[in-house]
Amino acid sequence: MRIKIKGYVYILRRYAYFSVSFELISFPAPADYIEPNMPILIFQIGSKEIIYMVLESNDLLANETIGIIGAGFLGITLAETFIEHGVPKEKLMISYGGKPSTFESIKKAGLIGNITDNKVICQKSTIIFIAVKPQSLKELKGLPFTSNSLVVSCMAGISLASLEGALGIDVFRIMTSGPDTIKGKKGIVAVYPQNDILTNILSFLNLRVHELQDEENMHVFTAGVCLPAALLIANKKGLNIEDSIKTIEKEYCDFREIYNWAKNVLPVFDSEKARTNYIEHMSTEGGITEAIVNGLNSGDTFLDSLRKGIARSKEISTFARFTLTGDDKSND
Repeated sequence: MRIKIKGYVYILRRYAYFSVSFELISFPAPADYIEPNMPILIFQIGSKEIIYMVLESNDLLANETIGIIGAGFLGITLAETFIEHGVPKEKLMISYGGKPSTFESIKKAGLIGNITDNKVICQKSTIIFIAVKPQSLKELKGLPFTSNSLVVSCMAGISLASLEGALGIDVFRIMTSGPDTIKGKKGIVAVYPQNDILTNILSFLNLRVHELQDEENMHVFTAGVCLPAALLIANKKGLNIEDSIKTIEKEYCDFREIYNWAKNVLPVFDSEKARTNYIEHMSTEGGITEAIVNGLNSGDTFLDSLRKGIARSKEISTFARFTLTGDDKSND
């Protein structure tokens, strides 16, 4: 049956919602056709009647150019995931710090033609993901970021105040689980502050989104996505995990859900060497996972090790603030 309806639709463009008139010729597919996490537009007719329309990848990001600053494990994984979900290669740019090993990873991913510098990414991208180490924040100062772009930081521990002080624009923070979980379509991600457009983009990449109400919870979530490596060590040592989860859960109610996620994504290894390599691979030097792993290996309880990870996230935040203000007290 063909039905003609006049009304209003909220459409996505330049990261704001605008109301424009439209004419709908027919209803779309039934609701059960829509898959979980599939992006949709919501048509509201009058005050009650709502119709859902499934969006293809080229609808959601058709007019966007995506830039990724940093081509480490996460940066390359994001680039590959966008391409896998239909984003044309020519609409994606990536930069890296010049390490030969990183270039080889970019080459292996088939992204050599997408390499550019940070300045070009800032000038030409409408969506920018910053996927460099927290220690590299100061190097981003002076880049020509603009308010026309949606800028998203993936850097652990760096607060909004530090980011916006360094970059001079509004920034959104995310923290993702490991690249292996993203590739396996089992990834999770925290977002702060809440932003419907960013949430839609991340859901489009098959990430389960946690929208945080308080930025301080980002420290706990960050420790949470380190749980797969931590659980491998704790299980082998026979540590009391359950009581630790109950304690952290009192501070951050979603921690139980993150713990259950971590148990479900634990890889199976065919050798002790493979297990050790996985843990080392997840432990970035100076990072949160390394702090947790070092605590466990030195004989700390599971709870104390998690606390060390949370504390390390806060230390990174404090160090970034001191560095940007020129008041670096790290050597006191």
